[in-house]
Amino acid sequence: MSDINALIVEYSKNPSNKYRIDHPTIHHREENRSCADIIEVFICLEDNAIVEWSFDGYMSIVATASASIFGESIIGKTIEEVLLLNEDYIKEFFWNDISPRRRNGSLMGLLATRNAFHLYQKDGMRDDFSDILSS
Repeated sequence: MSDINALIVEYSKNPSNKYRIDHPTIHHREENRSCADIIEVFICLEDNAIVEWSFDGYMSIVATASASIFGESIIGKTIEEVLLLNEDYIKEFFWNDISPRRRNGSLMGLLATRNAFHLYQKDGMRDDFSDILSS
């Protein structure tokens, strides 16, 4: 098994941050209708920085692993920093080794988090996959 496959399997079986935060600052649900992935993100903020991030939902193995790794990586980042992230950030975890058919699944955590922040800021924006795909 390749290193990337082992990483995906490990994080999908044991996602460290797959739980519901009782009193999050922000809660948001996102669906990927093309593959039936559903993710809910729970975010606690202090001074505009993420102090806790968790998720729950029904997702593919790749979406679960990617969301878990993504969530671990953004602790301490500000809303503004996360809103600048795109697919290139997710690719860093997987060494560009996600197949095209699994691409959107790997972006579910990022997409849900960005949309949670848009709702929180009441900026009238809503991202879709095309907003976070790299060129």
